[in-house]
Amino acid sequence: MRVLFASGIDGFCHRYAVLHWAEQLATQAIDSTVRAHVDPRLAADLATHDVLLLYRVPYSPWVASVLDRARALGRATVFAIDDLIFDPEIADAPPLRQMDADARRLWHEGVVRYRRTLLACDAFLATTGPLAAAGRAAGKPTYLHRAGLAARELALGAAAARSAARAGAPGTASRATPVRLGYFSGTATHDEDFATIVPALTALLEQNPEVELLIGGYLTVNAALVRFGRRVTCAPFLPWPELPALIASTDVNLAPLAWQHPFVAAKGAVKYLEAAAVSVPTVASPTEAYCDAIHDGATGLLPGDAAAWQAALATLVRDRLRRARMGAAAHTDVAARFASAILGHALAGMLVEVAARYGRRSSNATDDATDEVALARAFPGEVTRAAREPQARPGFAALDCATTTPPLADGMVLAQRFRATDDGLTRVDLHTVTYSQALDHVLEVRLLRDDGTTAATENIAAVLAPDRDWLALEFVPEAHSAGRCYTLELRSHGSGPANALAFGATARTAPEGPFTLFGRPGAGALALRTFAAEPQEAGAVADAC
Repeated sequence: MRVLFASGIDGFCHRYAVLHWAEQLATQAIDSTVRAHVDPRLAADLATHDVLLLYRVPYSPWVASVLDRARALGRATVFAIDDLIFDPEIADAPPLRQMDADARRLWHEGVVRYRRTLLACDAFLATTGPLAAAGRAAGKPTYLHRAGLAARELALGAAAARSAARAGAPGTASRATPVRLGYFSGTATHDEDFATIVPALTALLEQNPEVELLIGGYLTVNAALVRFGRRVTCAPFLPWPELPALIASTDVNLAPLAWQHPFVAAKGAVKYLEAAAVSVPTVASPTEAYCDAIHDGATGLLPGDAAAWQAALATLVRDRLRRARMGAAAHTDVAARFASAILGHALAGMLVEVAARYGRRSSNATDDATDEVALARAFPGEVTRAAREPQARPGFAALDCATTTPPLADGMVLAQRFRATDDGLTRVDLHTVTYSQALDHVLEVRLLRDDGTTAATENIAAVLAPDRDWLALEFVPEAHSAGRCYTLELRSHGSGPANALAFGATARTAPEGPFTLFGRPGAGALALRTFAAEPQEAGAVADAC
């Protein structure tokens, strides 16, 4: 069996769902292909895959055509999601409270489109019990498959825990004070969740001068905590490979939720998994997912109200040995229940059942779905080669797209120099801007080593470039790329001054200099991100330099 993933979102959600599922299936010798949901290659891919799984994909004419082709080829289709954003009855989801009227309208339109994709698929894959219940209420055959951790995340967690122990960091037996609590937020939507425990934290900090609080990522620090001065510190949002070390610098991980709201109650237990990977115990709100993940009193604590939170935290602050035992038990638990091989066995069984039950071959299938440019023109604004994060190590990143370059007219060369951070450099993403034009020229992308030799080159029809999204240049891993400088060169062939690609750019100059346009320095740097193959893959590649 082969599984085709169409992913409707990038970043953290994509990684924790699609990339984890692909790894889980690989442990069961099941191959998979991962695409963005707008990628025209999906149409051809369906001919060689058995199941199409659409993750967070909103309905559109293009998606409808992909589903039609899947049915014609007898491919089973599965809709998957990990938030309650497909139920129109949830009209007051907490994230809406931070939005203006236009953003709220788009949210509700998205709910309708997600639900339509759900209803158009054969089955539904949910990641928590409440999501599964909503899928069944919509009348769909529903499978429950909880979130887990990838092998590299478990390895990074174990390494971070060992490093923290050697350094005598909080959470280890060699250091009794201070006791550091940690809260880590991946999105700017958790102020309400964190506010539920501010009274408990305030009381704890007042009564225990040895207690500190570390807030990582996106969160507005509550005014009640500011008066504790340097005992409350903030860390910026970090790339995911760096997060384990930050969590390992704490004694107790906090996972509060405003869980009485049904939207919030449907969320998963990722914060427990990440802390357990570094042997740090978690105190979490008792949602369905956290109650499933945490054995209360053994691998974490599940207080239900402010008083219970204060008591739970006070207990762990006082008892260093209990923290250590609970963190060790959590680490053992997550490796035993949430590793890819364990979850992969269950996921493979689900998808094999779905393929057998819903695969229905039709005589209407055709092979006229392989011309990417034709598909992009047939579905303007819906079909592009948008790139999703791959199963690889993130490296160099200049991401804050504060501005754009001038349009790249015919005959001009746009270039950006950068330094690779890891061996095995295998992909460079650039941020393209089309202004929703129907472009009709070719973009030549070249990656040059510092000695002038070519590492990779590709000609891409400009109509396939996404608007304000990532376009990928993929190539054979560069075995010894760490610390080496490369130059990304972009040329346009056949474009006019009013019909040309522009590119996202940062307000700040990159360490290796600004972008250059026709040899002249620009303002800022091209928005790029790079990825490297895992060490075993990169090591198998001969040095191409």
